[in-house]
Amino acid sequence: MPNVTIALLEPIEGAKAQIKEIVLRPPKYRDIAVLGEPSAYARSDDGLMFTSDKDEVVHGYIERLLVEPQDAALLEQLGLADALKLREAVHGFFQAARKAISADKSTT
Repeated sequence: MPNVTIALLEPIEGAKAQIKEIVLRPPKYRDIAVLGEPSAYARSDDGLMFTSDKDEVVHGYIERLLVEPQDAALLEQLGLADALKLREAVHGFFQAARKAISADKSTT
């Protein structure tokens, strides 16, 4: 799985230059071993599935997976839309991995 580049709607100010994108690497074994899943899954009595984000876990993933910029403190400058794009990127890694698992099961 490749790194994900998130183009910022509102650039942030780095020490030497304006930052217009953020790069996250895919999670690895150690990341999920330490942080766990970014969402909780449950089923209602009627069989309805639903999820709930674990905000502190998503935040942990963003900081652990950050490739560029290297200073996680710069993320404090992000506006809401860009912060949501980072959250979606974290969830996207997990969705892609689950899709790959499903595809692998269907070929065996």
